[in-house]
Amino acid sequence: MKKILFFLLNLIIVLTLFSGVSLAQEYPIYYEDDLGREIIIEKEVEGIISLAPGTTEIIYALGLEDKLLAVSTAASYPEEALQKATVGTIDEPNVELIISLDPDLVIAESVTKKEVVERLSELGIQVVGFNPRSIPDTIEMINDIALLTSTQARGEEITRAMKEEYKTITTLVEEKLENRERPKVFYEIWSDPLYTAGKNTFIDSMIHDAGGYNIGREASGAWPQFNIESLIAMDPDVFISSEHSSPGGVSIDKLRSRHLFREISAFQNDRLYIVDQDLVNRPSPRIIEGYKEFVSALFPELEAEIRD
Repeated sequence: MKKILFFLLNLIIVLTLFSGVSLAQEYPIYYEDDLGREIIIEKEVEGIISLAPGTTEIIYALGLEDKLLAVSTAASYPEEALQKATVGTIDEPNVELIISLDPDLVIAESVTKKEVVERLSELGIQVVGFNPRSIPDTIEMINDIALLTSTQARGEEITRAMKEEYKTITTLVEEKLENRERPKVFYEIWSDPLYTAGKNTFIDSMIHDAGGYNIGREASGAWPQFNIESLIAMDPDVFISSEHSSPGGVSIDKLRSRHLFREISAFQNDRLYIVDQDLVNRPSPRIIEGYKEFVSALFPELEAEIRD
């Protein structure tokens, strides 16, 4: 996903974590982000602004909340994040407000407009951009943020547990797929008009890892619009939505009342599921819980085993 330019330093850090020997962070740190921009951290980061809710969760998981100066309005977890100052929306944060807070590091994801990132950089603000598209990308991003913020030990602790759980669940899914085809899955992002996740998106990767085939891959674009005729023709085996996919909210009962959808296999066989949008959409330490929700929807018989 990205390159750490100080290979030797990173290796020493990893070896130190396993040896139990304490090692002070060395500076500068040279890093290339997902936008292909070289980031140079000259000293320990003391002030952070997080523009994405997922990276805000990572900051708290790393124990850096006291260094978190502000977040975007999208931040909602943990609850303490709601008490932080805000710098506007995730896609168009307030540049002047960010500058006034004088952060050592601003952490952004792909939703934030590239022009905003470039403008902040031009004004002397250190910005690192991430674009994770899978669970492994998320794990790598957590380790990278830990490196940039001198919290490698905590980052390794978090990601080691995530890797172990991810491997255990993917093994169970692979066993389920040995003698069966992947179920066709439709993930509803918005109900009216009907939008889904397309090819090479985070949701597409999650569905594949959970053992399904995302029928949204057949449409053009990252977030394609579907009509009811196309949905009926593709006939998904599993239909997944979230509570926030409609202005009035979505529930299983509301899904069952969609009479236009009654010809679809997922509706005929009652394979309708509601997932927590924040868990499945945010690249954060909680993404494993979101992964479990998808696996439970596709293979209900695994639910008890993966939630032990």
